This record gives sequence, C-alpha cells and structure tokens, in this order.
Amino acid sequence: MSTLSKEQLRAIVYYEFLQGHSVAEATANIHAAFKEDVLSRWTVNRFFNRFQSGDISFEDQPRSGRPSVLNDDDIREALKCNPSASTRELSVKFACCHTTIAQHLEALGYRKVVSTWIPHELHPFQLAARVSVSQSLLLRPHRKDLFRQLVTGDESWVLYVNHTRKKSWLPRGEPPPKEPKPNLHEKKVLLCCWWDMKGMLYWELLPPGHTITAQVYASQLQKLAEKIGEKRGKRVQTTLLHDNARPHVAKLTQAKIDELGWEVLPHPPYSPDLAPSDYHLFRALKAHLREKRFNDQRELQTDIAQFFDAQPPEFWAAGIESLVDRWTYVVDHDGEYVVD
Repeated sequence: MSTLSKEQLRAIVYYEFLQGHSVAEATANIHAAFKEDVLSRWTVNRFFNRFQSGDISFEDQPRSGRPSVLNDDDIREALKCNPSASTRELSVKFACCHTTIAQHLEALGYRKVVSTWIPHELHPFQLAARVSVSQSLLLRPHRKDLFRQLVTGDESWVLYVNHTRKKSWLPRGEPPPKEPKPNLHEKKVLLCCWWDMKGMLYWELLPPGHTITAQVYASQLQKLAEKIGEKRGKRVQTTLLHDNARPHVAKLTQAKIDELGWEVLPHPPYSPDLAPSDYHLFRALKAHLREKRFNDQRELQTDIAQFFDAQPPEFWAAGIESLVDRWTYVVDHDGEYVVD
C-alpha cells in the first residue's frame, strides 16, 4: 500500500481536478502513478463534488450521528456469503444508506446480474465424465488434422413467429404495455444440420409435426456422406461430433456410422456447451431470426439458407476451434458448465 497520508492523496486528487480531468481519468492517472488502487473511483468522485462546491480542504469533514464503519473488504465478504443480497439488505447490515452501498459496489466493479440458466444440474459422476472426456480430447495428438476432418451436427426447433420481449423505460405510475402471452404450441419445425470448418455441408427442415427417429437420422447421415463427397472430395477421414440423444446412439445409427467408416468423437452427456451447433451456430441463427415472421415453411427455409450462405469461412472455423478453450475451461473448473 502507499505510504502517503489521506491528506496527501486528496491533494493529488485536487491537482487532477485543477487539470480539468474527469473522475475516471483522475482515478486512472492515480492508479497508474502508484501501481495500485490507492483510491476508489467513488472516493475520487466524492472529492470532486466537494471541490466543485468550493470546499478545497483536504481534511475529513466532521460527521454527525453514528460514525461510518463501512469497509470495502467487509462488503466483499458479505457478497461472498450472499451474492444475491440487495443494496437495502446490505445497508441494514452496515447501518448506512443503500445509495452509499450502491456507490461502493460500483466503485468496486460489482454489477447486478440475473442468474444464468444452466442446461442440467450435474451430478458428481457427470462432472467427472466431462472432465475426463475434455482432458482426453485436449491430449489428443494432431489437433489440426482432427479439426479439419471434424463434422458436427445437431437439431434445433425454429419458429415461424419469433417473439422478443423488450424492457421499456416508462414514467412512474404508467402501466407497462400489454403483450400477448406466447403460445406454447406455436408453429415450428425441426432444423437438422451438419457443418465443418469450411461451412455448411447438409441441412434440412423436417415436415411440420415430424421429429427425429433412428431411421430418420440414419437416412440423414447417408445424405450427409454424399454431400461430403461432393463438397470435400479429398477428405480422407470423417470424425463426427454429435450429442448423445437417443436417435444418435441407437443401434441403427451406429450401424450406419460403421458402414460409412466414420469415427465418433467422445461427447459427455448433458453437455450442449461442448457442442458447436448449440453454443455457436444456433445462437447466431436465433439472433438472426429474432422478431421475424414467416407465413410458411418455404419462407423460413429461404431465410435460413440466406443466413448460412452469408457466413464467412471465419465464422465456421471459430465455432470449431473454440472447442479447445471450452475443453480447457471444463478441466480447469472441475466439470462445470461453460457460461457465456
């Protein structure tokens, strides 16, 4: 820590104030000079306000009532024990105004966020499986060759009408705008697709009301193999990455994969965060479809085709190559989900 007194630090803040710097600039300059966070942004802002009012004294102002005992480390410890605590709950704990708590939290770099949904509550053996698979894939030799021959695929429902609920700023007391509740049985079709580092290989929309069975999936893999032959004629080996959905691991499917001579890359159960279609392709597609409406499957299919065609090679490569970072994260965090 700095050996400067409070009065000396405040004199430095006053110098920054006289130079016409903003609070953020002053804080950054002080931190750069002392190579440590000797003053919080909140403290610098408080003294800027005092200087602007004409008070240029560097001593602590006398306070009435109960003396403040608010300490940044105490706040951090309280949040560690209860991350969802509100500023009002913390203000009761520390006997101060909730706005003071909010200012300290902002200065400390905290922000209030909504809890993240995770795909599945993982049991210890599932966490261990994720670590084991990720570790084995990270240790696999010739990674570049693996990624060049990797084909990944998955399914996702796509809607004809894509709703997006938005937050609105409204005058106090004005009711929020009404919005029809989404229909749980809205019209949708199942998108099935397979792609590699160079682009989309094969995709289709199933007829309305249809879903994937082992028979359907085996037939799709045959069509995929034909497309690979057309688009990637010189490919020596194909390694398939798909999840453990029942049609994907059925005996009929396995027989088709053996017939095609493909390798299947290990994939731990309940791991959409390790499936490129889930964490990369479908996320981008859903963002593209947001707020769009389609009258029929033909319109929807045309729009999806345009989206796939518009993606540059870098888009597809990034989706595959990011597997390394995700496997590493899983190993380093004892199997926990990668939260984007």
